[in-house]
Amino acid sequence: MKKFAILGYGKMGREVEKIILAGGDVIVAKIDNEDDWKQQWQHFLTADVAIEFSMPSVAIGNFKKCFDNHIPLVAGTTGWYDQLDEVTDYCQKTSNAFIFGSNFSIGVNVFFKINELLADILRNHPDFLIKIEETHHIMKKDAPSGTAIQLAKIIESQYGKPLDIPIQSFRLTDVPGIHKVMYQSENETIELTHTAHNRIELARGAVKAAHWLLEHPGIYNFKDVALDM
Repeated sequence: MKKFAILGYGKMGREVEKIILAGGDVIVAKIDNEDDWKQQWQHFLTADVAIEFSMPSVAIGNFKKCFDNHIPLVAGTTGWYDQLDEVTDYCQKTSNAFIFGSNFSIGVNVFFKINELLADILRNHPDFLIKIEETHHIMKKDAPSGTAIQLAKIIESQYGKPLDIPIQSFRLTDVPGIHKVMYQSENETIELTHTAHNRIELARGAVKAAHWLLEHPGIYNFKDVALDM
Protein backbone atom coordinates (compact mmCIF):
# COMPACT_ATOMS: atom_id res chain seq x y z
CA MET A 1 0.00 0.00 0.00
CA LYS A 2 1.47 3.33 -1.15
CA LYS A 3 0.78 6.81 0.17
CA PHE A 4 -0.11 9.35 -2.51
CA ALA A 5 -0.26 13.14 -2.60
CA ILE A 6 -2.50 14.70 -5.24
CA LEU A 7 -1.36 18.14 -6.39
CA GLY A 8 -4.16 19.86 -8.25
CA TYR A 9 -7.64 18.75 -7.26
CA GLY A 10 -9.68 19.59 -10.34
CA LYS A 11 -11.34 17.16 -12.72
CA MET A 12 -8.15 15.19 -13.33
CA GLY A 13 -7.21 15.19 -9.66
CA ARG A 14 -10.59 13.70 -8.78
CA GLU A 15 -10.21 10.99 -11.44
CA VAL A 16 -6.76 10.17 -10.07
CA GLU A 17 -8.25 9.95 -6.59
CA LYS A 18 -10.78 7.33 -7.74
CA ILE A 19 -8.09 5.16 -9.35
CA ILE A 20 -5.79 5.36 -6.31
CA LEU A 21 -8.53 4.35 -3.87
CA ALA A 22 -9.82 1.59 -6.14
CA GLY A 23 -6.31 0.14 -6.19
CA GLY A 24 -6.14 -0.07 -2.41
CA ASP A 25 -3.64 2.74 -1.88
CA VAL A 26 -4.17 5.78 0.35
CA ILE A 27 -4.16 9.53 -0.20
CA VAL A 28 -2.39 11.55 2.48
CA ALA A 29 -2.80 15.00 0.91
CA LYS A 30 -5.02 16.70 -1.68
CA ILE A 31 -3.61 20.13 -2.43
CA ASP A 32 -5.20 22.69 -4.73
CA ASN A 33 -4.14 26.11 -3.37
CA GLU A 34 -1.83 27.87 -0.92
CA ASP A 35 -4.16 27.32 2.02
CA ASP A 36 -4.07 23.58 1.32
CA TRP A 37 -0.28 23.68 1.30
CA LYS A 38 -0.24 25.33 4.72
CA GLN A 39 -2.82 23.00 6.22
CA GLN A 40 -1.58 19.74 4.68
CA TRP A 41 2.18 20.29 4.54
CA GLN A 42 3.04 17.71 7.20
CA HIS A 43 0.77 15.15 5.55
CA PHE A 44 2.35 15.89 2.17
CA LEU A 45 5.78 15.10 3.62
CA THR A 46 4.66 11.53 4.41
CA ALA A 47 3.78 10.73 0.78
CA ASP A 48 5.61 7.98 -1.08
CA VAL A 49 4.81 9.61 -4.43
CA ALA A 50 2.90 12.61 -5.81
CA ILE A 51 0.74 13.05 -8.90
CA GLU A 52 0.42 16.58 -10.27
CA PHE A 53 -2.36 17.87 -12.54
CA SER A 54 -2.65 21.59 -11.88
CA MET A 55 -2.04 24.68 -14.04
CA PRO A 56 1.13 25.85 -15.78
CA SER A 57 1.34 28.92 -13.54
CA VAL A 58 1.80 26.85 -10.36
CA ALA A 59 3.18 23.58 -11.70
CA ILE A 60 6.89 24.28 -11.35
CA GLY A 61 6.45 25.50 -7.78
CA ASN A 62 4.67 22.22 -7.03
CA PHE A 63 7.45 20.26 -8.71
CA LYS A 64 10.13 21.93 -6.62
CA LYS A 65 8.29 21.19 -3.38
CA CYS A 66 8.43 17.51 -4.34
CA PHE A 67 12.06 17.63 -5.45
CA ASP A 68 13.21 19.47 -2.33
CA ASN A 69 11.56 16.84 -0.13
CA HIS A 70 12.57 13.78 -2.18
CA ILE A 71 9.03 12.80 -3.10
CA PRO A 72 8.92 11.07 -6.51
CA LEU A 73 6.65 12.95 -8.89
CA VAL A 74 4.40 12.17 -11.84
CA ALA A 75 3.49 15.41 -13.65
CA GLY A 76 0.61 15.59 -16.11
CA THR A 77 0.37 19.38 -16.30
CA THR A 78 1.48 20.83 -19.64
CA GLY A 79 2.30 24.36 -20.74
CA TRP A 80 5.65 24.57 -18.90
CA TYR A 81 7.92 22.71 -21.30
CA ASP A 82 9.83 25.87 -22.23
CA GLN A 83 11.43 25.40 -18.79
CA LEU A 84 11.99 21.66 -19.15
CA ASP A 85 15.80 21.85 -18.95
CA GLU A 86 15.63 23.94 -15.77
CA VAL A 87 13.16 21.51 -14.19
CA THR A 88 15.09 18.35 -15.04
CA ASP A 89 18.37 19.94 -13.89
CA TYR A 90 16.75 20.84 -10.57
CA CYS A 91 15.40 17.30 -10.25
CA GLN A 92 18.87 15.85 -10.87
CA LYS A 93 20.49 18.15 -8.34
CA THR A 94 18.02 17.04 -5.68
CA SER A 95 18.40 13.36 -6.67
CA ASN A 96 14.68 12.93 -7.16
CA ALA A 97 12.58 10.73 -9.45
CA PHE A 98 10.32 12.32 -12.06
CA ILE A 99 8.00 11.29 -14.89
CA PHE A 100 6.45 14.04 -16.99
CA GLY A 101 4.19 13.61 -19.96
CA SER A 102 1.86 15.44 -22.29
CA ASN A 103 -0.61 12.55 -22.10
CA PHE A 104 -0.76 9.51 -19.80
CA SER A 105 -3.24 7.54 -21.90
CA ILE A 106 -1.78 4.31 -23.27
CA GLY A 107 -3.90 4.81 -26.40
CA VAL A 108 -2.34 8.22 -27.06
CA ASN A 109 1.13 6.76 -26.65
CA VAL A 110 0.25 4.09 -29.22
CA PHE A 111 -0.98 7.01 -31.38
CA PHE A 112 2.43 8.67 -30.93
CA LYS A 113 4.14 5.49 -32.13
CA ILE A 114 1.89 5.11 -35.18
CA ASN A 115 2.59 8.70 -36.21
CA GLU A 116 6.30 8.13 -35.72
CA LEU A 117 6.18 5.13 -38.07
CA LEU A 118 4.05 6.93 -40.66
CA ALA A 119 6.29 10.00 -40.63
CA ASP A 120 9.30 7.75 -41.19
CA ILE A 121 7.60 6.38 -44.32
CA LEU A 122 6.37 9.72 -45.68
CA ARG A 123 9.52 11.76 -45.11
CA ASN A 124 10.64 10.79 -48.63
CA HIS A 125 7.34 11.95 -50.12
CA PRO A 126 7.39 15.75 -49.87
CA ASP A 127 4.05 16.09 -51.68
CA PHE A 128 2.37 15.16 -48.38
CA LEU A 129 1.85 18.19 -46.16
CA ILE A 130 1.05 17.75 -42.47
CA LYS A 131 -1.29 19.55 -40.12
CA ILE A 132 -2.61 18.83 -36.64
CA GLU A 133 -5.91 19.68 -34.99
CA GLU A 134 -6.68 19.36 -31.28
CA THR A 135 -9.95 19.89 -29.40
CA HIS A 136 -10.36 20.14 -25.62
CA HIS A 137 -12.70 21.46 -22.95
CA ILE A 138 -12.93 25.20 -22.44
CA MET A 139 -11.15 25.02 -19.06
CA LYS A 140 -7.87 23.86 -20.61
CA LYS A 141 -5.47 26.77 -20.23
CA ASP A 142 -2.73 25.94 -22.73
CA ALA A 143 -3.17 25.93 -26.49
CA PRO A 144 -2.01 24.11 -28.44
CA SER A 145 -2.16 21.13 -26.15
CA GLY A 146 0.99 19.44 -24.93
CA THR A 147 -0.08 16.31 -26.81
CA ALA A 148 -0.33 18.21 -30.10
CA ILE A 149 3.08 19.78 -29.54
CA GLN A 150 4.52 16.35 -28.76
CA LEU A 151 3.00 14.95 -31.97
CA ALA A 152 4.64 17.71 -34.00
CA LYS A 153 8.01 17.05 -32.36
CA ILE A 154 7.75 13.30 -33.02
CA ILE A 155 6.99 13.88 -36.69
CA GLU A 156 9.79 16.45 -37.08
CA SER A 157 12.26 14.08 -35.43
CA GLN A 158 11.53 11.52 -38.16
CA TYR A 159 11.96 14.11 -40.90
CA GLY A 160 15.17 15.33 -39.27
CA LYS A 161 14.31 19.00 -39.70
CA PRO A 162 11.84 21.66 -38.54
CA LEU A 163 8.60 21.49 -40.51
CA ASP A 164 6.59 24.30 -38.88
CA ILE A 165 3.60 21.98 -38.69
CA PRO A 166 0.44 24.08 -38.26
CA ILE A 167 -1.60 23.19 -35.17
CA GLN A 168 -5.21 24.35 -34.91
CA SER A 169 -6.80 24.41 -31.44
CA PHE A 170 -10.51 24.28 -30.61
CA ARG A 171 -12.11 24.69 -27.18
CA LEU A 172 -15.62 23.31 -26.67
CA THR A 173 -17.82 22.87 -23.63
CA ASP A 174 -16.69 19.50 -22.27
CA VAL A 175 -14.38 17.58 -24.59
CA PRO A 176 -11.77 15.42 -22.80
CA GLY A 177 -9.49 15.44 -25.84
CA ILE A 178 -9.43 14.84 -29.59
CA HIS A 179 -6.21 14.86 -31.62
CA LYS A 180 -6.12 14.58 -35.39
CA VAL A 181 -3.09 14.40 -37.68
CA MET A 182 -3.62 14.85 -41.41
CA TYR A 183 -1.07 14.00 -44.10
CA GLN A 184 -2.40 15.64 -47.27
CA SER A 185 -1.26 15.58 -50.86
CA GLU A 186 -3.06 17.07 -53.84
CA ASN A 187 -4.88 13.82 -54.52
CA GLU A 188 -5.28 12.01 -51.18
CA THR A 189 -5.33 12.36 -47.41
CA ILE A 190 -4.18 10.05 -44.63
CA GLU A 191 -5.93 10.98 -41.39
CA LEU A 192 -5.20 9.60 -37.93
CA THR A 193 -7.42 10.46 -34.96
CA HIS A 194 -7.37 9.68 -31.26
CA THR A 195 -10.48 10.49 -29.24
CA ALA A 196 -10.64 10.34 -25.44
CA HIS A 197 -14.20 9.62 -24.25
CA ASN A 198 -13.40 10.51 -20.63
CA ARG A 199 -10.45 11.12 -18.31
CA ILE A 200 -10.25 7.61 -16.87
CA GLU A 201 -7.35 6.34 -18.99
CA LEU A 202 -5.33 9.49 -18.29
CA ALA A 203 -5.78 8.93 -14.55
CA ARG A 204 -5.10 5.21 -14.76
CA GLY A 205 -1.91 5.83 -16.73
CA ALA A 206 -0.68 8.40 -14.21
CA VAL A 207 -1.24 6.07 -11.27
CA LYS A 208 0.44 3.21 -13.13
CA ALA A 209 3.37 5.52 -13.86
CA ALA A 210 3.63 6.42 -10.16
CA HIS A 211 3.95 2.78 -9.13
CA TRP A 212 6.47 2.16 -11.91
CA LEU A 213 8.55 5.19 -10.92
CA LEU A 214 8.91 3.90 -7.36
CA GLU A 215 10.57 0.77 -8.79
CA HIS A 216 12.57 2.60 -11.49
CA PRO A 217 13.96 5.89 -10.08
CA GLY A 218 15.11 8.38 -12.70
CA ILE A 219 13.87 11.13 -14.98
CA TYR A 220 11.57 10.07 -17.83
CA ASN A 221 9.26 11.38 -20.50
CA PHE A 222 6.21 9.13 -20.22
CA LYS A 223 6.11 8.55 -23.98
CA ASP A 224 9.51 6.85 -23.80
CA VAL A 225 8.46 4.29 -21.16
CA ALA A 226 4.65 4.04 -21.46
CA LEU A 227 4.56 0.98 -23.68
CA ASP A 228 7.11 -0.87 -21.51
CA MET A 229 5.21 -0.56 -18.23
